[in-house]
Amino acid sequence: QLKVIADVGIIGLPNAGKSSLLSVLTKAKPKIADYPFTTLDPNLGVTNYSDKEITLADIPGLIEGAHEGTGLGDKFLRHIERCKSLIHLIDVTDKDILKNYLNIRKELSRYSSNLLKKKEIIVFNKIDMINSEEIEKKINNFKKKVKKDIYKISVIQNKGLINIKKLLISNVYR
Repeated sequence: QLKVIADVGIIGLPNAGKSSLLSVLTKAKPKIADYPFTTLDPNLGVTNYSDKEITLADIPGLIEGAHEGTGLGDKFLRHIERCKSLIHLIDVTDKDILKNYLNIRKELSRYSSNLLKKKEIIVFNKIDMINSEEIEKKINNFKKKVKKDIYKISVIQNKGLINIKKLLISNVYR
């Protein structure tokens, strides 16, 4: 079995914008729709930045109980195991972004504690859909519990994507 599926796996809840992010960072053409579980298998894409090539995998959405097979479950977690690092994509419009983040981390740990050791880039998507004060309030509350860098993007408006590519290069080519 192929050991490494991609340099970077894009993880998150269904409808966080993982396929959309893959499509704007690469030339991949994944199915994109406004309903959960549009992605049933990982989609791969390749991006180039600063003469460096990075393979990305859009991992189908994870839900609570995935480690036990809920949804398409541990099949997705096996794909994550085969990525070098992760983009944890979070829909900033969700009501409880901290709970959603922690639930995904819990599913990763229940499958394999090694998944929590992977480099992780936390990205809030859909910043174009709510006002900046609400975004900052959510980020500040999130940062009280999660002491990691946070990046904000809008896939639809193409905001913040150059920074993400730079981060990918620095994470993959260290």
